[in-house]
Amino acid sequence: MLHNYLKIAWRNLVRNRSYAIINIVGLAIGLACFMFIMMYVQDETGYDRFHQDGDRIYRVGLERNYPGRSRNYAIIPPSYAEAMRKEFPEVVSTCRLFFFQGNNFMMKVDDQLYEEDQYMWADSTFFDFFGIPLLAGDRATALTKPDHVVLTESLARKLFGERDPVGEVIDIPNNDDDLVVSGVCADVPRKSHLRFNMLGSSVSLGFLEQPNYINFSAYTYLKLAPSADPGVLEDKFPDMVVKYASGPIQRHFGINYEEYQRQGNGYRYFLQPLHDIYLKSNLESEIKPPGSAERVRFFLLIALLIIGIASINFMNLATARSSGRAREVGIRKTLGSDRAQIAAQFLTEAVIISLVAGLIAMGINYLALPFFNAVTGKAFTASHLLSGSYVGLLLLAALITGLLSGAYPAFALSAFRPVQVLRSKVMQTTKGAGLRNALVVFQFGISVFLIISTILVYKQWRFTQNKDLGFNKEYLVTLEGAGGMTPQESETFKQEIRQLAGVTAVSGCSTQPGQQFFGMSFRPQGTNEAIIGSGILVDDGYIECMDMQLVSGRSFSEDFSDTLSILVNEAAVREMEIDDPIGVQVASPDNFLNPNPDEPSWYTIVGVVQDYHFQSLHHEISPLFFIHNQRGFNPGVDNLITVRMQSGAITSTLQDIEGIWKRFEPEQPFHYAFLDEEWASLYANELTTRRLSSLFSMIAIFIACLGLLALAAFTAERRTKEIGIRKVLGASVGNIVSLLSLDFLKLVLLGIVIATPVAWYVMSNWLENFAYRVDMGWGIFLLAASLAIAIAFLTVSYQSIRAALTNPVKSLRSE
Repeated sequence: MLHNYLKIAWRNLVRNRSYAIINIVGLAIGLACFMFIMMYVQDETGYDRFHQDGDRIYRVGLERNYPGRSRNYAIIPPSYAEAMRKEFPEVVSTCRLFFFQGNNFMMKVDDQLYEEDQYMWADSTFFDFFGIPLLAGDRATALTKPDHVVLTESLARKLFGERDPVGEVIDIPNNDDDLVVSGVCADVPRKSHLRFNMLGSSVSLGFLEQPNYINFSAYTYLKLAPSADPGVLEDKFPDMVVKYASGPIQRHFGINYEEYQRQGNGYRYFLQPLHDIYLKSNLESEIKPPGSAERVRFFLLIALLIIGIASINFMNLATARSSGRAREVGIRKTLGSDRAQIAAQFLTEAVIISLVAGLIAMGINYLALPFFNAVTGKAFTASHLLSGSYVGLLLLAALITGLLSGAYPAFALSAFRPVQVLRSKVMQTTKGAGLRNALVVFQFGISVFLIISTILVYKQWRFTQNKDLGFNKEYLVTLEGAGGMTPQESETFKQEIRQLAGVTAVSGCSTQPGQQFFGMSFRPQGTNEAIIGSGILVDDGYIECMDMQLVSGRSFSEDFSDTLSILVNEAAVREMEIDDPIGVQVASPDNFLNPNPDEPSWYTIVGVVQDYHFQSLHHEISPLFFIHNQRGFNPGVDNLITVRMQSGAITSTLQDIEGIWKRFEPEQPFHYAFLDEEWASLYANELTTRRLSSLFSMIAIFIACLGLLALAAFTAERRTKEIGIRKVLGASVGNIVSLLSLDFLKLVLLGIVIATPVAWYVMSNWLENFAYRVDMGWGIFLLAASLAIAIAFLTVSYQSIRAALTNPVKSLRSE
């Protein structure tokens, strides 16, 4: 029986080649898009699945409340790890990690200089805690001694070749303390939120010797007991904060914790499951840029919509052709076939079409794989297309698509009554036409939704790139790794760069817009309320070099002694609630700002900088404090040197700067980055979303138009004689085109009406991720509607014009 089904199905497909080609092409493109998106989704959702006891590991996050606002951090005060282990029986063990952004680490092995920026510090519990195997060394002692380090397998091979690296010494230039290799671990899997090639012992970090419950720097992980409830544990955190943070707050801010909270300050600690960190966490100071669960859901929705559009084409064309196969059904029923056999026949045809489309989809995936990798930033290879998961999912998707696509046509056609179909009464039914109309509305509703989404994603991305940031990011180059120079060398180096013809300004700083800023707080004289924000260390001329604007006062200048001077932004002035901030004295509880912590130093506000975006547009502008590096911090304060260049001489100027660099830092590689490119990288997720949504929207519209073209051809064919009669009676080509196009355009308009509010709701929620965003004006929706109508009209009018231009004599010849 199956053999007979297959033989008849093949004959029908060959007999109706155009119908089969349209269905196969539409389904193949739909399945190819579906599989690409599923590969992307599987990759994004597969992070951190390799860890031992991963379902019991949680990271502690922090919601830091400030007066009128809050910020969420992936790091917490380092002393809470031990406190949690002691206080809560649910916590079996803890592990802290430390990672400092922009920390390029220079080392020398066998007189060969190497550079590494993937350096983390960890507690000694690391290898018992996480699922990264230690290949060489003693896991009990590998991270227990200062200046001991564990290398990944690939870095160990790079530095030491095939010899055993354990016990080898790594020379650190310009540093008296060398590193001893205490172990070698497996490379960190690509799908991990952790990133390191060197793992140092946390006991090397001197600042951990003092208890710290209010300043945050540690990525803190807890492993809970198998029966522990993380929600119950979270409920215990507020009491822990009161117990451990009240004393430091009283000492640093001069007020008790209740008053501190009354002013709008506070700490809320929460748990993040390890498996959710990459995809569902988007906190400040993440170890690596996270993914987006929202983006995954959005693309998954697009995948289902595209495969749905392709399936609708199949159903539409099958029901449209029902009259052509009605007599076949009637004859087969008369000869003894039952309804189940006829339905099985039509389902077999649908599954064959879908399986053939699946094979073609695999070929499309293979050919388009490099392009897909370029768009998404992934690294899929041809082996992914031969994996069991890919092939299995493709076969399953093809089978389900074929069965669902062919289900209604099969059961609708098999329900025809022999007496009616043999008397040619099937053509009078309107059920098939009603279903086809509904499906066309659904198809173009999807298309309009995707058009609106694509336009808004593009507009928001353009907004992030073109918005006035409060500084000029063009022609700004940041030189990295100058922290090894002494203060005198750094100043001489900058002075020599200033003399270059292609340079207009030079300044040193601790961080740049878009990078990680450290926390800092100040209390105006005469108040007990501290204003908490972000801090940056700069030298003379930084404000001018960045082309920022002063609202009042002055910037740092060599004409003044600015050791105890401070600049603030407008947001800080608003939170201080002072009308004239110039000359106001402020003190900080942060120890590194005070040579004598028992007697806080008083800083004087000498200037107010116009608010500028030092974080991405996802975040509102918050208080920012500028400290002059004359304060006597480590030489590393000028680790970043900013150079503003003239537009016409960038390449030659960089070559000149590199020559100067090699004289001052002969062992340090010359690294630079353009600030506009660094800023654009903050929106890599949005760029991926824009590219993929644009690509898949165009594909969805193409598939929808493919089906609409076939339906228009079928309609024109069915009304051939009507068109001939109308032309004989004087109808013009325009009249005929309007007649055939109007019905389809009505359906498209209905799809627009249905899709518009849905798109508005979905995209409103998406834009909520941005503190600064575009306005969803009606112009966007009108543009999307106009595009949909124009595309539909062009698609339908091709067949309409072709039918209208047909000689009526040929149309009426059979009469």
